Amino acid sequence: MKKKKRSLLTYGDSVSAPSISLPDIGLFKTERGANAAKFLKTKLNEINKEYDELVKIAEDTDFVYSAQYRFEPKVGNVYHCYNCEQDGIVLSIIEPHQWNKEHLGSFRFTADNIWERVDESSTL
Repeated sequence: MKKKKRSLLTYGDSVSAPSISLPDIGLFKTERGANAAKFLKTKLNEINKEYDELVKIAEDTDFVYSAQYRFEPKVGNVYHCYNCEQDGIVLSIIEPHQWNKEHLGSFRFTADNIWERVDESSTL
């Protein structure tokens, strides 16, 4: 058996050699684990907020598409929904201050074919 050089060993080979002490990684794990949990919680909150916004846009889009109208909306224009007794919900180009009907909200038609609410004062 070949004899190894003692100075090249990564560990002590006698009782008088310096003791090997392992670093305490518990603190490392605790700190880094807390940082990772904080990062993931922040990301989850951002995703939940974005999800809630998408749900609201989907509800508004569904609401406007269920309204009655007899014209083709143009991208970028703002239209208004009204509650008309005999016709139900109607989408119109008439401004709320010009028509004496219950205004349900104003919406912009986007290039993605969705309807974005442009006023927050009215709720459905």
